[in-house]
This record gives sequence, C-alpha cells and structure tokens, in this order.
Amino acid sequence: MLFSCSRLRQVQALLCGSGTAIPDGILCSLGIDSRYNEGCTELAKYLFYGLYEQNQVNLEHGLEEFPEEMLDDVILLIKAECVHLYCNPLNYSYLLPYVSHWRNLHLYCMTETEYEDEEAAEEFKISSFVAMVQDCCHIGVPYSSQGQIQKFDMFMVEKWPLLQAFALEGIGGGSFFTMKYKLMDMSENLWQVYNRLDPVSLDNLLTEDLVNFEKQWNGFFSGMDLESHLSILELSEAQAGEQPYVLFGKHSALEDLESYLFNFPSESHQVRNTGPQGSAARHMILQCVAPKGPLACARTYFFGTTHNPYLGEVYFLSQIYSAAIQAVLSGIKCYSCTTSATKAKDVAENTFLMSLDSLNLTFFEGFLFVFRIIPLTNEDSRYVIKTASLIVHDIPDLQWDRGELGSVVFSESFLESSISIQQRGTVHIRFEWIADSICKGSLIYIINSTNPLQITANIKSRKSSSANTVIIFFSEGLFIHSQYGSITISKDHINKVKFYNPDSRTVASLFVEYEDSLLPHLPFPLHSSDRCLVFALLPRSKSQRAFYSKVRGLQKLHDSQEPPMAKRRGSLKTSYCQLPGQEMFLQHFALSSIGQEPIMYDHLGMLFPSAELRNIPPCQGDKVVITIITGLPGSHKKILCNFLVQLNHKCERWVVYEPAPESFSASHLQKYLSSFLESQRGTKGKPRLLVLTPGYTDVLDVVQAVLFHPDPVVQACFTIGAVTACVNPLTSFMEHRFAFPKLLEQLSQGIVSTVVFTGLTAEKKHPLMQHVQQLVRSANPTAAFILAERGAVTRDEDMNLILSESSFNEPQMLRARYVLYPGWPSPFQGNMYNVWGKVRFSDSDQLMEVSYNALSGNLRIVPEDNSDPLSQGPKETNTSCFLIFDGVGLTEDGLKDWLRLCAKQKQAKKTKKTKSTLSPQEIKSIHMTRHLEPLPPGYFYNGYQYVDIFGDKTNFHPNMEEFIKEYIAEANKEIEQFNCQLELQGQPDLFDP
Repeated sequence: MLFSCSRLRQVQALLCGSGTAIPDGILCSLGIDSRYNEGCTELAKYLFYGLYEQNQVNLEHGLEEFPEEMLDDVILLIKAECVHLYCNPLNYSYLLPYVSHWRNLHLYCMTETEYEDEEAAEEFKISSFVAMVQDCCHIGVPYSSQGQIQKFDMFMVEKWPLLQAFALEGIGGGSFFTMKYKLMDMSENLWQVYNRLDPVSLDNLLTEDLVNFEKQWNGFFSGMDLESHLSILELSEAQAGEQPYVLFGKHSALEDLESYLFNFPSESHQVRNTGPQGSAARHMILQCVAPKGPLACARTYFFGTTHNPYLGEVYFLSQIYSAAIQAVLSGIKCYSCTTSATKAKDVAENTFLMSLDSLNLTFFEGFLFVFRIIPLTNEDSRYVIKTASLIVHDIPDLQWDRGELGSVVFSESFLESSISIQQRGTVHIRFEWIADSICKGSLIYIINSTNPLQITANIKSRKSSSANTVIIFFSEGLFIHSQYGSITISKDHINKVKFYNPDSRTVASLFVEYEDSLLPHLPFPLHSSDRCLVFALLPRSKSQRAFYSKVRGLQKLHDSQEPPMAKRRGSLKTSYCQLPGQEMFLQHFALSSIGQEPIMYDHLGMLFPSAELRNIPPCQGDKVVITIITGLPGSHKKILCNFLVQLNHKCERWVVYEPAPESFSASHLQKYLSSFLESQRGTKGKPRLLVLTPGYTDVLDVVQAVLFHPDPVVQACFTIGAVTACVNPLTSFMEHRFAFPKLLEQLSQGIVSTVVFTGLTAEKKHPLMQHVQQLVRSANPTAAFILAERGAVTRDEDMNLILSESSFNEPQMLRARYVLYPGWPSPFQGNMYNVWGKVRFSDSDQLMEVSYNALSGNLRIVPEDNSDPLSQGPKETNTSCFLIFDGVGLTEDGLKDWLRLCAKQKQAKKTKKTKSTLSPQEIKSIHMTRHLEPLPPGYFYNGYQYVDIFGDKTNFHPNMEEFIKEYIAEANKEIEQFNCQLELQGQPDLFDP
C-alpha cells in the first residue's frame, strides 16, 4: 500500500502555490453524504485502489455482513501539507493500510463502544467535518468523473446531506456551507493526475489491459475468414489511427487507412482478389487497440509457406517492413534518451532512409512516422503510454510494374523511465531504462501435447522477442510451429545444433546454427547476423523431460559460463508472458514514477541489485555511529536511553545528545556534531552517540539533519546505525482515536527499524494495546516489536536490535525511504540563499544595486557604480532591471509571489466576475438581499428552507441563479469603468511586460 502515499502527493501537488485558482483543500465525501457523487467515488478509487472497486473480493466480511453504506462512511479533506480523514470503526481496518503512511494525518474515528450510540456517532461525524474545514476559505470538490462529466453547480453540491447538516445549530457550523466557503470544481485537474501511470496502474495494465488486448488480437485471427473481408469493431468516438483494423493487399493503401470507418463491400476486398491485377493478396496489415487502455500496436503479416522461398513481392515487402521496424525502435530509443519527439522522428526517418538506401530504394518517399496518444511536450508525458508508428504507404510493384502493392505498417507502444542521479557535489546524470516493447502484440500459441517428440519451447532471434513454440524433430530436420507460422528446417540448411543447460533450476537453451541458404525460407523476423535460432526449455517442465528422454546426440556445452550469444541476447525469462526486461523496468519505474527528485549515486547498487550498477556498500570505517531514540512525551524514551548507557558503559564510551524539550532544531544538532568531533580529537577509542529527540518531532527531520550536515567533512564522519521509536499506548491518543501530533511520523517505515512498547506490556489483549499495535504494524510492517515496560529493555537480542550499526542502511530500508519520502536526500528544496541584481524603487529613478545573503542576513543596497572602468563606454539610457536568485528548486511563480510581498504594488486591473469567482460572502449578500422576493409557482418557504411540491428542500431561493446573473452584470459594469480609468493613469502590475 506504499504507493497510496505517492498518489496522495500527486493530489496534494494540485494545492501547492497561491492564488484564487488554488483551493485550500479538496473535499471528498462518499456514499449518501454526497448523493453518491461519481467524482468523489473516482478520487476514492484512485487513493484506495482496489478497495472501492465494484468487486470487493478483498474484504474479509461478506457484503451481507458489511453493508456498503458502512464502507462509504468516509470524509476526506486533503490539504497541501496534511490530510483530515473521518471514518467509522467498521471501515477503519480496511482504510488503515492505505492511510497509515500518509504524512500529517488527522484521523477522526470513534471506538467501537462509542459508535454503538447512533445519535452520538452522527453528531461526531458532523462535528468532525466542521473541524476539518474551519481553517479553509476556498474548497475544491471532484464534482465529475471522467466517465460522467457534469457542469459544475455549487447549488447541487449544497444539497449534499453532509453540507446540509453543516447548517445545523449547535453541532454544525451554524450557517449555509456555500455562504461560508467558496466552492470550485477540481475534476479536470484530478483527471490529469489519474491518467499518470504509476506502479499500481502499470500493474493493472500488464495484468488486465494486456490480457484484454491479447484477446482482441487473438480474435482477429480466430474470427478471420480469408475468403471475405473482416468485420471491424465500430468505434464511433475513436480518432483516425486509434481503432482496430485488418486490411489485405493493395486495399491497405493510404486512402483506405484514412477512411477509418471501413464499410467496404465484401466482394471487392477479399484476400483472393486484393493482390496486383486482382490476384491473391500476399500480405495484410493489422492494428489492435486495447478497449479501455492506452495500448495500441500494428503489424504486417505475409502469406506464404516456408516450403517455397520468400521471393518476389513478399521478399520485397518484407525488406521494407524490416526497415520500418528498425526505424520505429530507433525512434523510441532516441526519445527515451532525449524526450524530444522531433529528434526521435529525425532519427527514425534517417534510419529508415538508410535502410532503403542499402536496398537501392532511395527514390521511395511514401512513409509517415508518427508519435501519438498525447502531446509529448507535456511534462506529464513521461508517465503515460506512448505509441510510435511508421506507415510505408502505396508501395509500387517494382518487379512487374503492376501498380501498387499496398502498405506496410509497424507501431509499438512504449513507456520510458528516467531517474536523475546525484553524485558528490551537485552533478546530475540521467539513468535511462526503456520498456521498448511493453506490448509486442504478437499472437501467442499455447499448445499442450502428449506427443513425446513434440516439445514446447520459447523461440528467439536477434530481431524477435520470445514466443511460445512447438518443435517436432525428424530424422531429416525440424518442424517448428510458432507465431511466425509453420517452419520446416531441413538438415541440409543446419550447420550445428548445440544444447546448454548448466543445472536443472535454470532455463535450458537449444541453439540451431543454420546456413545462409535457409534465409529465403525463414520468416524475416527470425533472421539474424549470427545465423542462429535459440529455443528455451523451461526448467522441470514436461517439455524439458521429453527433450531429455527422446532427443540424443546433441553436442552439450560444458563451459560453466553462458555462451556469448546468450549473453548478448540477455537472460531468457522463465515465463513466456513476461516482457523483455520487465522485472528490472518495474523496479526502476517504481522510483521514477514517484517524482523527479534525484537518487544518490552511492545508493544505486542497493536499489537495483540486479543491475550492472551493483556495487559494494561503503565501509563504515571509523565513522561515529549514531543511535536515534524517538517517542512522544510520556513514552519513557529517557528511561530507555538510561538503560542503554548503563548496560553498555563498560564496553563502549557513550555520549548522549538531549536537546531542550520544546522543539527540535536541525541547526543546533548540526553545530553539536561539529563541536563533538572537535572534542574527540586525540581521544582513544570510537565513541557511540545517542540522540534523544524532543517530544513532537518528525524523526525524518532528525535524520536529514545528520545525513546532510552542511560541512561535508563533518557529514562524512557520522553514520546512522538504527532508529528506535518508543510507544506508550496510554499516552498516544487525545480522545477517541485522535492521535497526538507526529505519532505516525515517529514510526516511519524505512527510517525506524525497532518499536519499543513501554506501556500495557502485561495486558497484550487490552483493546488499546491491540489497537496501537495494529496501527504501528500498518505504518511500519518491517519494524521489530519489543515489549519493555517503562523502557526497561533486558534481553540481549532486543538490545542488539536497538544498537544495530547497519539496520538503517539496509536495502529494503533505503528503498522504502525513496518511495515514501521522495526528495529526502535533497532537504533544501525551495531554499533561497543569495539574491543579487539591479532595481529601481518606486520613489526614485536611480538604478540601485541590491545583494542579500539569507544565511548571514546581510542586505546591501547602493546606487549603481558607474565609475568602474570596465563598465565605461556607450550607455543605454534605459538600463533594464534584473535580479539573480541562488537557491534550490526555485520556480518563477514562487519568486514572483515572494517579490510581490517585498514591493509596494501598484493598482492592477480588476478581473470581471463570473459565477465561479464569486466569494461565499458575495453569495451570502445576494441571498440576504433578495431571499424574500416572490417565489415561483409550486414553492413555499417554511421559515428555514425553500420547499417545492415534491418535498425537495434547498437553502437558496429558487430564482437564485437569476439573482446571481443580475449581480454579476451590474458588478462587471463597475469593473469595466474602473479598468478604463486605470488605463488612462497608466499603472501596470509589477510583472507586466
């Protein structure tokens, strides 16, 4: 469930920044409380993937035992730095695995006993909602889902039962919700977030969409009648090039491809008459598009038999198709390295033209290379499936001059993954990995046979991916049945047959080296420069056993190393359904999809153990090992600290850092570490440093202060051995299940390796103890649990866990830190250190030089120095002003907002009002001014609400929409007059050009 944390950050990113277009939070209410709003449900499915799907097979209770309204009893308010969550004791256990990793979580949940009082439970929900939104002014809602787009209407949102309850006196907010808070629709912003691929959605794509994709692909062949045209799925909303098709022979011309409705008369477009001059077609083009996902690919198939050589028309078209494949793959590779669609197209076109040149076809110009799915200039394009396609259209018959042969097409879906690597200093390099064939679109035959001479294997050559294959051995050669058709290889064409199997647990390989004379009989995807086919036999399979029992006389390779050819091709997977490099790519993508924060170069070996980048973790040497003890007030962490020092003072020299209990100061700890090193000069033995954190401290802040000390010399002298959290169930919650601040942050997975329970240790079945342990285990599944009443740790094995010198740097801990806390090696994001430039202030035309250092606080403002001989010469009368900022991760908008606070702003033009820009106060004013106006027929006012003849109630006058339109029209007249006067005065905004 770690990636729910990543998904939450993507939603929170929409709330960063300032301005009226960015709300203070996003409200999501499920079930009846939001009238089953589809947009809210879609957001819940995104954050709690799998939990709110229609098929709730993962629930322990049956649906009859766990009513849907109980699962839907959830209110979320997502803010930029925290999350407020209301739930009930019944759905708490199902939500906990998702939310326990969320930073700064405010959980509103009653205990089981409290929840038995229905009236109290309802009041608790309303009061929790009021508490959630009390610091907000603007609130966003996911009003529409991607499958059901609706025009935003805040008055419909006002009818949500949850918002209606807000107006209740006593327990509610005491006023209408839309009068107190300004609502805005965040649906379109959220859709962009949902469409980003992450490890969860990619896994769904590989396990579900790819299966549906293959079913469609297989359906093309199983349902195809070669004597009639193929009926194509009608996709009325699909764009050209984004729907499935099958076209034969010359009927695959560009004109036919562009006529994508494909309503053709059957008689004139059959396989038997779509070749040159009405002859039989020798090839077909086929495109498959996943019904609901982004996968799409196109292929060209040739009709023929290996008994006869592939000559003439088929040979000519296959050469062009081979060039097209190489062009597309080279374009994909170029894009993965440069993220430039223009460069990728140039590379693909050059590759294709060079291939044509080698075939003496330089005159040929009819080709189209296309990158599609989304605009690749979009910064989010790295998180979506892309498709590269090359169509070579209207190919002429050069041999017999019988007109045009049709087209060949090849397209591939792909996804790239890139990570920035940070070395010592601030040098960044890019580490690229590409799933260049996330969808091969190949027809896969799975044949189970009892014939002992019939072997199921995977076939692979330099140009092809592995595919399930059946081999039948004869005395005169081999018969191969694969996705490429039925292939006969006579022994006259075979040079050598070799078999390699180092042990019974690995994939066995059969190498068939063939003569050049086989090439005209071999489908061109199986051609390779080394003239070799490789067949893989899965370990301990019936195929392998049949092979051993029936086939004799093969020359076995006894070399302990892999053959060079196998090395060059890469390891063959033990499952035919795995994609090339899939395991490594998924490891890589799991980190790259989280964000663009860099990874330390020294960590690559531990993060990617299967990569060639594997390296040995640096030796700790003479570094001082730091043990960190954290915990809330009342957790007995000080007693634990004393135990550690007393029990180990004879064998090790201990130093304890215990700051003031008020709050944690990173700079104070870093200064202490510097002075600590100075004090240890000349002393014998290596000391141990024990850091005791103040009460409500985020342990990640302490870790960053140690690991990223501003002095690199001091930084290199320390290492963190282990982090231990003390938890006392009796002092962890204020009331209900509302935890004290930073409880979960002090249990962070990837940082804390041991949790010491210091209260209720003798009552393991106490409800509070069980609740706390459930919470801790969900927040940190890998932590070791220790029971030590009041911090008294006595067992040696427990002591070894707490005093470990390496647990913090174990690979699984490191990977968890990168997944859960992206950017943790870069804690200085957003910091500004120096400002320098030349400006004019509003009270003078004099150009001033300004410099400011944030660390020292030194500010210098002096007139521009014109006496500098280097600056003498012709002067421009209107020297431009500029400022240069030195910092980490600075943005233009952020700097402009900061500068606006520093300078006295001139009056800016006012923006015309619309319904969506009206403030809650304005709406309240309109309502109060006109709420007693005559009602339309069928309505009456009951003193609190307006009621229609059907009994539906609303807080606003039925004619409120008209009142708002009239108000906006009047207000915009005044705004227009104001802006006209401003233009006459000539007063621009600070950043107007």
